[in-house]
Amino acid sequence: MKHTFKIGGIHPAENKTASLEIDLQPLPTTVCLPLQQHIGAPAKAIVKRGDKVTRGQIIADPGGFVSAPVHASISGTVTAIENVIMPDGRTAPAVVIKADEDEHQADTEARKVFWVKIDEERTLEDIIGNLNADKLRAKIAGAGIVGLGGATFPSHVKLNAKDAAPDTLIINGCECEPFLRCDDALMCRWPHQTLEGARLLMRASGVKRVIVGVEDNKPRAIEALVKASEDMPEIEICPVKTKYPQGGEKQLIEALTGRRVASGALPASAGVIVNNIATAFAAYQAIAFDEPLIERIITVTGDIPADMRRNYIVALGTPFSELPFTLPENAMAIIGGPMMGRSAVRLDAPVTKGSSGLLLISHPTNYETQPCVRCAECVEACPMGLEPYLISTYGRLRHWDDARNAGVADCIECGSCSYVCPSHRPILDFIRIAKIRSRK
Repeated sequence: MKHTFKIGGIHPAENKTASLEIDLQPLPTTVCLPLQQHIGAPAKAIVKRGDKVTRGQIIADPGGFVSAPVHASISGTVTAIENVIMPDGRTAPAVVIKADEDEHQADTEARKVFWVKIDEERTLEDIIGNLNADKLRAKIAGAGIVGLGGATFPSHVKLNAKDAAPDTLIINGCECEPFLRCDDALMCRWPHQTLEGARLLMRASGVKRVIVGVEDNKPRAIEALVKASEDMPEIEICPVKTKYPQGGEKQLIEALTGRRVASGALPASAGVIVNNIATAFAAYQAIAFDEPLIERIITVTGDIPADMRRNYIVALGTPFSELPFTLPENAMAIIGGPMMGRSAVRLDAPVTKGSSGLLLISHPTNYETQPCVRCAECVEACPMGLEPYLISTYGRLRHWDDARNAGVADCIECGSCSYVCPSHRPILDFIRIAKIRSRK
């Protein structure tokens, strides 16, 4: 019997229609790099307008312990430090860099060489040298690495959980969100490199074992990881049942270890650290090649021609509009997946560390919202054991204290409640509002 979590969960259509191929998206000549691409304090710009910067150079220092630096993803001239519009329409301060023709050509050639080098299978012993756990975490912090599964929590903070004495590192390769295939493609393309990255994270956190959880709808990835881990006895590849949201941190911990994370507690309290598979790969790049987090793999998919449904390595700060796709008629654009992603009001906004995909849906269905019929489908689906209909009502009525007392902080915003609601009520939307307002 496959491992899974016990409470709630749903089975939406997978729609994993994107190819498993990974293409190198051309570098843009202009990038826009927001100062906050992570949870925590925004980074602080250390460059000014007119400065020349090189690809990989730090352009913004961390704004605190829970923060991460930002690096230039292209060489060029800083043309502005200003508020820019993000995909959801909100503004955020960002550094804008523009490259001239020579800089762009030099970066393009150097980048091609780098991605050829990645194919070399370097081992932990080859690359770690005399780096102890503290130095590894420092390099990970300096590379600006954050959780690439969507949460964007600074990785060095998560790995520094000595007081909790964690014993297990879980690498999350579930990618349970429909449509997205960037993690699946990564595991198939570079299984050795991702597992060496996992071993680096293991060393940096001080744990003794690693469990890699992958949903069983990814047989090619599982096979590749199992083969790559043959000489890595500290790593266990563990297929888990395909069920949404299997990739949720608390759900995956329960599925793989049987441990439960208490309300309001962090995974480290259960002796576990969880990192996404792409985060492990980014750690490998940082330690083996001194490559900071300046680009990532994203999936472009949806109602577009089949040959355009692919995964791309994209420089951070690239406008989504420069990715290869044909915009469908009356399309809805979603940054991320359909369950936890957010609708985009404009596509000239930049790709950031937390961008996992671009989903384009033609002629989205607009359901008419009906009154709640008290069916409790949302309660059955909730993987956190909450009462979504009730918390949503508190959010709609602006009863923030009641929402807090009903456990709104425990909501992982997976969207299962809205998905199963027969009345098509925007349950999650009101819960999100209540979650934000109840913190104040």
